[in-house]
Amino acid sequence: MRLSLAFAACCAAALWAQAQEPVKARLRVTSNVPATLSLNHAVQGKGENWELAVAPDEPVLLRLAEPGYEPQWRSVAPMGPGERRLEAFRLEREPIPVLFRANVPAKVLLDGAEIGVTPFCHLFAASKPCRIVVRADGFQELVQTLQLSDGRPRVVDLRLLSDSGTILVDSEPAGAEVYLNGVSRKQRTPCTLERIRDGRHRLELRLDGYRRVEHDFAVAAGETVPLEFTLERLPAGLNVSTIPAGARIYVDGVYRGLSDLNLSDLPPGAHTLRTELPGYGDESRTIRLDAGATHAEEFRLRLVFGKVAVWTQPAVVAIYEGSRKVATTAPAKEGAYSSARTELSLPPGEHVLTFRAPGYRDETRTVSVQADRTAELKLQMVFEPNFEIVTRNGTYRGLFVKQTAEGHIILEIKPGAHRTFSESEIVKGRFLVQ
Repeated sequence: MRLSLAFAACCAAALWAQAQEPVKARLRVTSNVPATLSLNHAVQGKGENWELAVAPDEPVLLRLAEPGYEPQWRSVAPMGPGERRLEAFRLEREPIPVLFRANVPAKVLLDGAEIGVTPFCHLFAASKPCRIVVRADGFQELVQTLQLSDGRPRVVDLRLLSDSGTILVDSEPAGAEVYLNGVSRKQRTPCTLERIRDGRHRLELRLDGYRRVEHDFAVAAGETVPLEFTLERLPAGLNVSTIPAGARIYVDGVYRGLSDLNLSDLPPGAHTLRTELPGYGDESRTIRLDAGATHAEEFRLRLVFGKVAVWTQPAVVAIYEGSRKVATTAPAKEGAYSSARTELSLPPGEHVLTFRAPGYRDETRTVSVQADRTAELKLQMVFEPNFEIVTRNGTYRGLFVKQTAEGHIILEIKPGAHRTFSESEIVKGRFLVQ
């Protein structure tokens, strides 16, 4: 009996306490995508539908969040005991950053409106496919569709194609000036020619010392055409003149003809020239020829003399070439009848020499003289007396040498033999008519 009373008392106390608690309000929360719900900062779990019991007459703060979506906060006004309410959330995707890059500055349009000029970053709010148009002056329009359903940021690299052609020009050797359709592009190889209209064109390459290149080509819009050329080196020209003319001309040891000589087929670079002309010294020099240019060389040849070694009897003889005296011989030693060696320097060729000595007949000899050589000539002249002396003992003829202060006369009676006639023995003396 005592136990039953105690139990009854406990039940009554519980019922009284329950009667004292307020009746909860009922809050239903829905989401368009699975997300995490927080109630007054207390996580309620992840899902799309929640049934929550909340204290009446108190404000409620809800937060719904999911990666890739913009979180939403919502304050719910106090609800009465037992009241029921629905809060429906619709999460929107977070803006998706997309970085646009292009090979040239280009405008990017979305639904016909410009959203930026590359490079730039744009935030896309929609997850549906986006159609963009990319435009740049001088380039073909590019249309591209972006799939952003995964919500991930991305980099979009755009490559626009030129609305004209591009030419890549190179040459060996480099440095040739480039002409397009006869107009200089103010560029030298290797170079890139851009914005070339589609169709056929003529390209020229010009470089000093090389043959001009002319090449016809075709290019289409957006096409890149590589053109490579090997330039042909021009030959060099050479004009060789000599004074006097008629010399043999050798180029690098090869005989090419007589001067004056014109050559047009020599390779550019260094060459050795040599001249040969009888009677003149060989001339040699090294020259440098430029491709495509004609070089002139003049040689003033040096006359090379030959020699004639002369010995005469008598010892003193005057030697003439024409009217010009070229030498006089001298005795080999004092009182000698024969001359010492006498050398004449004469230009190459034939020379007519005349030898003259008092009391001797003039002699004429023709001598052939060669350059840098010595010819020999020995001459014994014919004795011809020019004076006659009559004495009591006889008559004498010879070469008058001199008359002394005492009146004596010295005669060369025969070549090399002298005799003195005293004044007392001379009956008569006279010069003979030559």
